[in-house]
Amino acid sequence: MKKFISVIFWMRAISCLGVVLTHSISITLGQNPNLEKNEWPTYVQIFLMFSTPTFVFITEFLNAYIYGGKLKKGFFKKRLLILGVPYIFVNLFWTFSYHSPTNLMEFIDAFLLVSIRGYSVTYFIVIIFQFYILHLLFGTILNKVKPLPMIIGSIIITSIYWGVRLIFPAPDNFMGSIIWGKEGQTLFFGWITYFLLGYYIGIYYDSFTAKIREYKYHILGLFITSIIIVLLTHNLGINSAIGSKRLDTPLYTTSVILMFFLINSYIKYVPKFILFISNYSFSIYLLHLIFLNRMTVLSDNIFEDIVYKFIITIVIAICLTYIMNLSTFGKYLVGNIVKTEHKSLN
Repeated sequence: MKKFISVIFWMRAISCLGVVLTHSISITLGQNPNLEKNEWPTYVQIFLMFSTPTFVFITEFLNAYIYGGKLKKGFFKKRLLILGVPYIFVNLFWTFSYHSPTNLMEFIDAFLLVSIRGYSVTYFIVIIFQFYILHLLFGTILNKVKPLPMIIGSIIITSIYWGVRLIFPAPDNFMGSIIWGKEGQTLFFGWITYFLLGYYIGIYYDSFTAKIREYKYHILGLFITSIIIVLLTHNLGINSAIGSKRLDTPLYTTSVILMFFLINSYIKYVPKFILFISNYSFSIYLLHLIFLNRMTVLSDNIFEDIVYKFIITIVIAICLTYIMNLSTFGKYLVGNIVKTEHKSLN
């Protein structure tokens, strides 16, 4: 039987909180147009851009760690229930709440816009299902290929993918409209680094963790280098957009993930708060923007406004998830609460 991996709870909780904080800052900045670019909230967002990539990395890591190269029978049926049904339900909410369709065609267009075309926060589930398909198709093949060249190559490819979308104008054809459009942000090409990183760390977890301290200076060097690159690309105006779809994100996120594992090799304890957030993380991620988008200015102080939005959003999402999960079918609407207990983990 596979054991609990404490770093995953840390990664899941911090990534989830990072996503909510990033969006809380965005809402506050949008309500305060006098704030100039490159003030401190922007830098917080930039260095939290690992959050969504790390969240989807966890999915593939666990699949590889638990199942190896082959997914078990019934895998997709279970995921369609616990991920697919909440995905549809929340997208239906987004469709009617934000687009107010008046006929069937408007409903179909709006639903496709928020569910398939990436115009809602649920796009991360689209990426996760692409990871499932990639694992099914290539899991056994990847097991025969050396990890390091694949991961380095994927970082280059993923960075080029985001860089091409940034630097070159979109071709006037169907592929151009897809890749350069919002849909291009959900295609696996831009996320393949986190799939391969998750797959190989999961497959070789025991040997990876046994040797990670031998490479601590390499990992620290990579982490510091990636931070310098992020600062340069942002301050020089090469890539000033905020989010996880930047040309410097693959390298930066890879270094952050390796740092998580390196720190975990020294500290394995998981506090109750981190475990609690981890258990609710899927629902918090799924629901938080519904509440954030309806918040007005809560304080004239920028820092306080961000903190208020951040805390209130998390509390409401957790309370709603808890109430909905009291029903048998609630978990299929807003996501399931993981039942990992603190005493069994530590």
